[in-house]
Amino acid sequence: MQKTYTHYTMPRPPLWYLKSVELFAGVSEEDMHEMVSGVIDKLYDPKEYVYTPQDRVESVFVLKEGEVTLYKSVDGKRVILDILKPGAVFGNIGFDPESADKHYAEVTQKAYLCTLPHNYFLQILQKRPEIAFRALKVLNKRLAQYESQIRALSSLQAKDRILATIRLLNEKDEQNILPKVLRKPTKITHEKLGNMTGLTRETVTKQLNDLEKDGMLTIDRKHINLTEQGIRAVAAMAV
Repeated sequence: MQKTYTHYTMPRPPLWYLKSVELFAGVSEEDMHEMVSGVIDKLYDPKEYVYTPQDRVESVFVLKEGEVTLYKSVDGKRVILDILKPGAVFGNIGFDPESADKHYAEVTQKAYLCTLPHNYFLQILQKRPEIAFRALKVLNKRLAQYESQIRALSSLQAKDRILATIRLLNEKDEQNILPKVLRKPTKITHEKLGNMTGLTRETVTKQLNDLEKDGMLTIDRKHINLTEQGIRAVAAMAV
């Protein structure tokens, strides 16, 4: 059922969000107003699914506020693929619902999403072919990120897996399109790190304690950030 968002105060007008997304960079004000007329805005609550592997995903989604986690279920265990922040584009970016990767898209912070239905998105691409090129760039970036994560899981020791994963999450927070005062940092729990690195919760806890003692990261409740020393350590890894 469609949710209303009467009591949800948007800090920026809807058009501002699309103009801030890489996918629509350079689109004229006139074309942008035309695009906005065909999108669907909706609020999602935490733990609500945008889609599941059983759904035929045809639409493209733009995350305007909140957080969405993409994950697969492997042998009953959650394997996190990505944690999306405002400005992220996801869904059927490759234009082909049949070849879309099957995964869950779960809201992990109250989210405000803009949906571009499949046929409407194709109309946009026909009018603005450069958007299709940017969509492929977005898709290629994401695939490169996933490949890097796979290499990290297969080649790095536990400590380095955790450092690389925290750096990825910190970078996503930095790329958030919202003004800093409105951003909500990703809550990096031990369970979340385990689901992203393939490590047990016990191993994650031990490694985090050791890394904090070594000055590689700082922990403030569930917010974990790499120090300059930790960032240099990740930069030196071959991932």
